[in-house]
Amino acid sequence: MSADTLLREAPAPASAREHDFVSLEQYFEIAAASDLKIEYLDGELFFMDGVRYEHGAIQMHIGGLLYMQLAHPEYQLLSSSVSIRARQSAYFFPDLTVVRGKARFALGRNDLLNPVLVVEVLSPSTRNHDLVDKLPVYQAMPSLEHILIIEQARPHIAHHSRAGDAWTLRQYSELDDVAPLDSLAASLSLAQVYRGIDFPA
Repeated sequence: MSADTLLREAPAPASAREHDFVSLEQYFEIAAASDLKIEYLDGELFFMDGVRYEHGAIQMHIGGLLYMQLAHPEYQLLSSSVSIRARQSAYFFPDLTVVRGKARFALGRNDLLNPVLVVEVLSPSTRNHDLVDKLPVYQAMPSLEHILIIEQARPHIAHHSRAGDAWTLRQYSELDDVAPLDSLAASLSLAQVYRGIDFPA
């Protein structure tokens, strides 16, 4: 199937999958021709749709908190417009990414190779993709030390942190909680992350 055909047949809800196998070369061509952010995993395309108010607010709150705590130039904070190559057949757009030291990129491309932290804010349309598809791929990245999975419909942060070769999960569900990011000498207050967010009853 050609890149033009795949783009014409892209699903209206942009987070839906395309089930036809797409080669890496086709993905690069499709992504370059599209105004959408498109993720790629083992031959499948994931078209990422726009975000709700709550998602955008949480994303900006976390970005502001990390920006104030992470020293420049030791750390760089990157937006969801920056893609990372999680492995040769996996290209993702985290909601936020942190790099320590000099950023490294895939040869001849602008895909980041060495994040130390990624943030994913869950949406109904991307929840399964983030938790089932992407999380284990992130955990296989040698550079990553922290993966933050953020709920938007309720206060909850799932913090996956690397301890040697193993990952530890700590979860925070109270607005009084503070999630420490030990290796970055930073932390996230849930009260600040969810500032101004109204939760459903």
